[in-house]
Amino acid sequence: MFEHLMEALHSLPGKVGKSFDETFRSLKERNFRVYNTGMFISSVGTWMQGVALSWLVYRLTGSAAALGLVTFASNLPLLLLTFVGGMTADRFDKRKILLVTNSIAMLQAIALTILVITGNASLTWIIALAVVLGCTTAFEVPTRQSLVPMLIADQRYLPNAIGLSSAVFHVSRMIGPALGGLLIAGVGEDICFGINALSFVAALIGVSMIKIPKTEKVVSTLSAAEQALLDAESKARFWQGMKRPGVYTLLILAAFVSTFGLQYAVLMPVIADKLLHGQSVAFGFLSAAGGVGALAGSLGIAFFGARKGLRMLVGFACLALSGALALLALSQFVILSVVAILIAGSCLSVHWSGGTSLMQQFVEPASRGKLMGLYTTFTLGLAPFTALVSGWTAEHFGVTTALLISAAGMLVGAMLYIHQARKIKDSIA
Repeated sequence: MFEHLMEALHSLPGKVGKSFDETFRSLKERNFRVYNTGMFISSVGTWMQGVALSWLVYRLTGSAAALGLVTFASNLPLLLLTFVGGMTADRFDKRKILLVTNSIAMLQAIALTILVITGNASLTWIIALAVVLGCTTAFEVPTRQSLVPMLIADQRYLPNAIGLSSAVFHVSRMIGPALGGLLIAGVGEDICFGINALSFVAALIGVSMIKIPKTEKVVSTLSAAEQALLDAESKARFWQGMKRPGVYTLLILAAFVSTFGLQYAVLMPVIADKLLHGQSVAFGFLSAAGGVGALAGSLGIAFFGARKGLRMLVGFACLALSGALALLALSQFVILSVVAILIAGSCLSVHWSGGTSLMQQFVEPASRGKLMGLYTTFTLGLAPFTALVSGWTAEHFGVTTALLISAAGMLVGAMLYIHQARKIKDSIA
């Protein structure tokens, strides 16, 4: 037995090294590494701004309904424009789109900084700028997601690249809110908006530095009528693919997550204030806890890759999310709330990264932007309306009731998905 133990210990470093290489394989690609470095710095600033904006709205109004209204204004463009953003990503240069959208987002952050510094910040201005950012995000998100496959040479490692991209995003989600909470308490909200504006410089540099191989443009010999017919057939194949059980079940699950699974983030300032009786620092660390959990989920998907069982893993993650929301609703202790948010963040990350990985394997590369626009619409598009409802519910019936409703809705969605996913037989699930 001792010999077996020593043999296991001797082989442990090799196994750990192999697992490490498998998990971080895509970082060996220069384009992927440079791009995600810039996006990481920018994302830290974005999360800082998110925390500061929520706290600013709650400080100015003291209203959970106002938080829901701002979230509605920010997310409504995602419902209306994300599919258009996806089609734009398929039609035009993705790098140029990202340069434009990140520049607009930087100007939005500068405007917020000036308004807060001058004392002119009001709910009306905040809502107007939230709409601007939402419109920008509707074009940026599907473009960014459909660009990832172009940054890696071997498409077999696409799930790994998607998982690592999500991990980079969630590491920033772990750092940004915690740093934002400390800065709000020590300096004020304006410093967070200013840092976010500066952070977009890194994103612009990262996008400018990536080198995507140019494909030679094939001169078409088809007539206008023949080309129109070809385009119609391509669209028909795309929409026919959407009818596959492996696709529409993921879309329906994404709608449930958008409706019920994300609302705890909208109510985070109210949770920190009413349930835990904390201040901005506590709010920042609660938000950071979600980032820690999400990082774990993203790295798990990066390691898991396209192995058999990914589809069911996504479903069970959503089932666990419903339990985490219930625990958060009933908790009166910071440590329990942190645990609940850790679990929720991890489950959401598994759903996003795993679902994105599965969805991208169902369409040809030329239609990826359109697909990710549609998937993002289902993932985030319903959030504006349910943000209003959850904000109103928390305002009139309490934050605990609002969270329990979210938990119940998420439970129904997860159970329906798992029931259907068990019947799906394909090469990746």
